Amino acid sequence: MDYLARKEAWLESSLVSESEKEIIRQADDDQIKEMFSSDLEFGTGGMRALLGPGCARLNILTVRRATIGVAKHLLSLYGPDAARKRGFAISFDNRHFSKEFRDIASKVMTEHGFKVYTFNDPHPTPELSFVVRHFHCLGGIMLTASHNPKEYNGYKFYDEKGCQGVYAIVDELIKTIKSLPDELTVDYEKVADKMVGDITYLDSDEEFDEMFVDKEVSTSLYLDKFQGERLTKIVFSPECGCDCKVGPMTLRKAGYTVETVPGQDFFDPDFTGTKNPNPETPEAYEGAIEELKKLNKEGKKFNLIIVTDPDADRCGLAFLDKNGEIKRLNGNQTGALLIDFVLGTLKRRNELPNNGVICNTFVTGGQGAKVASLYGVKVRTTATGFKYIGNMADQLETIGQKYLFGYEESYGYLLRDFVRDKDSLQSILAIADMCEYYLRQGKTLDIAYEELSERTGRYFNDQVSIYFTGADSHARMSAEIEKLRENPPSKIGDEEVTYLYDYGKRYLTDNIKKTKNPFSDPDIDYNDCLKFYFADSSFVAIRPSGTEPKVKFYVEVQGLKDEEAKAVMAKRIDSLKKIMGL
Repeated sequence: MDYLARKEAWLESSLVSESEKEIIRQADDDQIKEMFSSDLEFGTGGMRALLGPGCARLNILTVRRATIGVAKHLLSLYGPDAARKRGFAISFDNRHFSKEFRDIASKVMTEHGFKVYTFNDPHPTPELSFVVRHFHCLGGIMLTASHNPKEYNGYKFYDEKGCQGVYAIVDELIKTIKSLPDELTVDYEKVADKMVGDITYLDSDEEFDEMFVDKEVSTSLYLDKFQGERLTKIVFSPECGCDCKVGPMTLRKAGYTVETVPGQDFFDPDFTGTKNPNPETPEAYEGAIEELKKLNKEGKKFNLIIVTDPDADRCGLAFLDKNGEIKRLNGNQTGALLIDFVLGTLKRRNELPNNGVICNTFVTGGQGAKVASLYGVKVRTTATGFKYIGNMADQLETIGQKYLFGYEESYGYLLRDFVRDKDSLQSILAIADMCEYYLRQGKTLDIAYEELSERTGRYFNDQVSIYFTGADSHARMSAEIEKLRENPPSKIGDEEVTYLYDYGKRYLTDNIKKTKNPFSDPDIDYNDCLKFYFADSSFVAIRPSGTEPKVKFYVEVQGLKDEEAKAVMAKRIDSLKKIMGL
């Protein structure tokens, strides 16, 4: 069926609302192609797309179809008794239609016989993971598009470990969903009325959130160690998202003074109070910076800013440096500093285990791994995506090793694995404790980071995202990656490439020995990524997104001064863009 025929099918369907039909009627041909030329794929990262009518967009019907697939998949694995007894978890963020998607997903799951645990209001991604693990659910759904613009929403599947499904788990789910009829014709047989599952709203009172916050606060290494008034005073922004309630609760329960950013501290699907809800961008901090300056003009001495993203799994920070200026650290720098703080604390207390492990991904910068080596702690490197770190935490548990810390360069951190996804709540508490620890030594975080870099050597990292648009955006993105794979450059910028790891085809090209051989790395699952290494072990990695038509470049430079490093990184990125014709 071509896109025009699919458009007519939607216009004729009684399942499509009149308001959606009017959007279709008003759309031009390019928009119609984008809506109907392809199906919204359920990939390894779930689904993320523009909201609106059409088989390529996220709407009640595409969410319903995916959830029917989830229900059938889990029933085939565990059976109806487990569905009733163990249940299924659903949470959602502040975005448009998140509640409606929660409602249709709950309806599908309960009518398949599942007990459902969910919430009345938006709740963080890590709390969804916690719910799955706490109630021993068969799985869960988080309805979120993370930091994407307000026009987007998304759908993430979690397995029974509270972890986003890795390939071995999610491949069968994808096959089940793909085998279903299209979103207009798919249906299912409802279980008998007495077998329909119940829905429990976990925020009907404060008890569950308080238990979750208590668990998060228990991760603090210094909860009862700091005597007297805290030196760290925090301006906190949930960026209109899920952390509006439990974020400030966590910090205050741990003893910190917290002020939230007006206009950013309530659930807002339009993100009207923030220019950009992504903690990786400087715009995300503008409101918090203004609030900190206002408070300090009143003599209140605030010195730390913490920002979390809309689904509250990632966080970033800004702080007053040694000169009283506001400074930020990126995700790699924060991760390295947190590793040193955690491992250093454990070592000072003679509590550093000899079987401890730090987890990162293959696009994460190298400084954190260098820090771990200084403490004699092993590092396990996974594919990109925190689901692989969550899965690694599960593997470590089964072989008797101790998970100590996991992180990604994209501002995601996890200290304790009772949650199996990145967790902004544990992270903001660790950041606050770290800031307090150094302030009590008379050091701001920039001083602490400079001292760390003297021990590890200097590392500089940057990343750039390239978006593809139009109905064929995913196909064009894949074609560009395949071209690069088939004709890889021997030089990027002014530098010779020494090694190329192709994690999709599983080949290592050694330009020094002039060889190309298969490689095996059980820690790094299959992914459609390429990583180019240079003589000093710095790198450029290229990764197509699993949920949207976007390619990310990750660049690391080692051992250079700031401006020189920035120039080298810019040259490498420009070189790659030219090579790929972007």
